[in-house]
Amino acid sequence: MSEADPNLEEFVEQLTLHQVDLIHFLRTLTGDVHAAMDIRQVVNMVLWKKRAKFQPGTSFRNWAFRVAQLEVKKYFRTQRRSKVVAFNDELIDLLSEDFVEISDELQERRQALSRCVSKLTPRDLQLIRHRYWSTESLEVLAQATNRSVGTLKARLHQIRSALRTCIERRLSAGT
Repeated sequence: MSEADPNLEEFVEQLTLHQVDLIHFLRTLTGDVHAAMDIRQVVNMVLWKKRAKFQPGTSFRNWAFRVAQLEVKKYFRTQRRSKVVAFNDELIDLLSEDFVEISDELQERRQALSRCVSKLTPRDLQLIRHRYWSTESLEVLAQATNRSVGTLKARLHQIRSALRTCIERRLSAGT
């Protein structure tokens, strides 16, 4: 790193580290994955241009979220001018506050979900994968497994409920 910018390495590390949280934050605020991806690029450029203002030891994530919040407001102002329905600034502020409060918990919830999913039977895992990662309908899986669509829907409900309980139990136990 150059002597003129001794904190560049930490800045790049923090910028890279928080990309997933940033995209989740932006998707929460915009409700649109494509807009979130576009805005993230703008946010990254703003952060890069303002990198000298980053103070090592402070919360990079909070700084990045604040920049992102401002960029979302700009995005929606532009959308309002183009006659597209857009969130107002107050709603964006409320969503931002809520997301910051829960974002620390998201990684823990993802880890708990992963552990809970790993305990599913192969048959239940097949059903979950089909429902959330396949483009085929439940009718296709029902025919392939000789089960009715109603049975699959009921089983999906049971699995979701069991996963929710498992996640909550893991989070309350801290494991």
